[in-house]
Amino acid sequence: MEHLTGKDLRQLSEFLRELYQLRTHEEFTTHLIAAVPSITEGEFTTYNEFHTNGKEGVVKSDQIPHISNPGLYAGIINHYANEHPFLAHLQRTKDGTAKVLSDFLSEREFRRTPLFNEFYKPLQIPYLAVMAIAVDQHTCITLSRHRTGHEFGEKTRRTLNTIRPHVLQGFRNAMAVTHMEGQLATLHQAMENSQQALLAVTPEGRIKWATPQAFALLKQYGVRIRSGDDGLPSRLRDWTIHQQRQLDAPAEVAIPISPLEIVRGNASLSIRLVRNGCQSLLLLAEARQPSNMAELSSLGLSKRETETLSWVAQGKTNPEIGTILGISPRTVQKHLERIYIKLGVENRHSATRVATETAQTCRNPNSLDA
Repeated sequence: MEHLTGKDLRQLSEFLRELYQLRTHEEFTTHLIAAVPSITEGEFTTYNEFHTNGKEGVVKSDQIPHISNPGLYAGIINHYANEHPFLAHLQRTKDGTAKVLSDFLSEREFRRTPLFNEFYKPLQIPYLAVMAIAVDQHTCITLSRHRTGHEFGEKTRRTLNTIRPHVLQGFRNAMAVTHMEGQLATLHQAMENSQQALLAVTPEGRIKWATPQAFALLKQYGVRIRSGDDGLPSRLRDWTIHQQRQLDAPAEVAIPISPLEIVRGNASLSIRLVRNGCQSLLLLAEARQPSNMAELSSLGLSKRETETLSWVAQGKTNPEIGTILGISPRTVQKHLERIYIKLGVENRHSATRVATETAQTCRNPNSLDA
């Protein structure tokens, strides 16, 4: 088995530090494509986003720009997504860890598929290593390395598995930046716009500057900053310092930088740490449950199961729900399993649909009479 050397770990650490820089979705995906070759073997990289809610898919590669019609390839890969051996495995098992093509079928079998002939053959790709990330119930990301000559080794598989959770968090950070600030002309625009909840902090957890909306949200969620004091409250300061130290560790692979969640009733405040050069920024965003307890009470669930289902319907992952409710992701999964049985459904998507339909019926009881 191939092991990661000291040089490999240093390259991984640098890759992860760069991954948490302040970027929009477009900038993040472009950076990812350019950075992955620095830590893995292979000849080129492909990034795909698959959406089941009608949103247009995304295909990016350091090879596709040289093709006359890149948009055509995005349509092809989405059209044959269900026939992709790795995606079929992912759908069946929910296992997105790194795989190589020979884990599923031989090269000869793969060459007979429409997916190979219409997508991979024109790109001249006989071997690939791929990992997948389920962002939410509608969106899945795959990241692939491609090569000619021979199959990928175990080191590539281990490297991809190491960066998987970081790519997910980096993607979510980028989506938060995109949603909050659009295309971000400059940080000064964010300062001038009171609707942007943004703080810049020092390595010691002191506030360099903050927008009015950031102060308002912190106060609303009980995180009080005293007048004339530039220090973060202890809980937020300790979290911020810890996350910065993780990113700055010279020879260690950091754990994913998850948001800090603060819950008040049926709403939550999400605080994300991102980097803009050497500067650390805290992005604040508020989320509210789509359904209150009364609307879901008719489903016959316990109070904790109802809370869990309500957050699931908002697209929260098990770790995020665990943070919000103060329980472990494993306990969240146990609640979900009981919810599935009680609702007579098989998966997260179906449970969300039941919750949404129930909430809509409560808000508009005459809708069924139309």
